[in-house]
Amino acid sequence: MTPSRRARPLNRWALVFYDRAYRWTHGLDRPDSEIGSAFRLQIRRSRRARELPGGTRIRRGDRIGILHLNNERIAALHGDGLSPLAVGLEFRRQLVASLRTLAALAESGPLKDVQAFAATTIFYQGLARLGFQPEHRGPTWPRLVAAYQRALLASVHPAGARRLRRTTYHQARRLWISRPTLRERYRPATGLTPALDDA
Repeated sequence: MTPSRRARPLNRWALVFYDRAYRWTHGLDRPDSEIGSAFRLQIRRSRRARELPGGTRIRRGDRIGILHLNNERIAALHGDGLSPLAVGLEFRRQLVASLRTLAALAESGPLKDVQAFAATTIFYQGLARLGFQPEHRGPTWPRLVAAYQRALLASVHPAGARRLRRTTYHQARRLWISRPTLRERYRPATGLTPALDDA
């Protein structure tokens, strides 16, 4: 066995361990953090005042939501014998369903005072099509965050390493969706199902 092959399981183990430790530290392993099947949600206070691209103002101390992909649920899609196209369609369906769940919770549930929801991701073009808007400042280390997300994708996705060779996701962006936009687009009565091509 070559040194590179021996290193791969160790690197994967370390990455998964860090990801699990991060989720435990931020409460993302609790059942109540799940938003549908696609997301896990962390609620915190905004550390600074900001104005989102759509005009929503967030004051320092306002409650905001940080969205994370539910890696275990998403990885499980690839164990059901589905074709890549079917996996992509199911992933899109789960994302939209989870956003509808989030909209319902923001409408009259426990998240009704949360002003906006953010996600930091290398798949920012797909989220933009779902109504998220990129923050002008973005994450502090966009390429480092992107490298971590790409490595995590390769560790949980059966074809992750091969997929990464076909992509150009070398920079992460932080995107936001305000509570009014979320409710307008995803409350159940709208019936809107926007597409996500980056599944």
